[in-house]
Amino acid sequence: MKSRKDSNGGSGEERPIGDRKEPSSEQHRTVSPDRLDRAQAPHLGYYRWLHLSRLALVALIMLSAVTLLWLLPWLPSGLDTADYTPELSFTVYLLGGLVIMNAVTLLLREVVRRKRERLLAWSAVYDETSGLHNRTYLYDRLSLECERAERNRSTFSVIVLQFRIGTSAAVPPAGLSSETLQEVAGVIDHLIHPTDLVAHLSNKEVAILAIGVGQEHRQPLLERLQNAVAAELTRGRDGAATIDVRGGIATYGVDGNDTEALIKVARAAVVLGMPRRGEAA
Repeated sequence: MKSRKDSNGGSGEERPIGDRKEPSSEQHRTVSPDRLDRAQAPHLGYYRWLHLSRLALVALIMLSAVTLLWLLPWLPSGLDTADYTPELSFTVYLLGGLVIMNAVTLLLREVVRRKRERLLAWSAVYDETSGLHNRTYLYDRLSLECERAERNRSTFSVIVLQFRIGTSAAVPPAGLSSETLQEVAGVIDHLIHPTDLVAHLSNKEVAILAIGVGQEHRQPLLERLQNAVAAELTRGRDGAATIDVRGGIATYGVDGNDTEALIKVARAAVVLGMPRRGEAA
């Protein structure tokens, strides 16, 4: 083993180069709790103040109830003038009204806060305009399904449907409105399993995650979806409208093993696939 002499002189004690001490596991672990505490501090502070605000709200509601019960017998005729002067009576009624109004205000703020949290949770999963699952949730769900399929040796397919509605070749095809997308999603929901999902990609495109659908069953499902969507889009439109519903499909383990590859293959298959044309009545 190579060695190195002390830098103070040639006669110094020789130490092997390989004997340098590495940081112990305890030294590594001393940094992680501090980092974790710093990351959790804002959340702990938020929930601490949230609990305090709820306690204050409960205390104010109880105080308002006591004040209201105390003032209720005096409301028809007012406070006894023998015990309260007009100025003192006005002050008592004013303080009681302020207490009750503060309690109502804090209660409304708590209701609004909870609705805002529900809205944030809803917007993280669903698209605001169409009510379908959004792109972010679709990609997250696909990542989870890829991991589950790799672990359990299962399969699933991703279907992309694109819609083209136009009145003439000179006019670019228009996208679907939010109401029409919701109607299309309703038609798709009747043809897929409850564990599957329909996601909004654009106003001309939706994606369907079909759990348990392999290579042998994917084409019949795609054809049923194309025919049903084309029939739904045709219903109620004039005869001049041209409706094309194009579809592409990709299966895990056959066309790709990750989210990006599956979406890319399904969209490429849309271009190569045959459209289902609907003629408006």
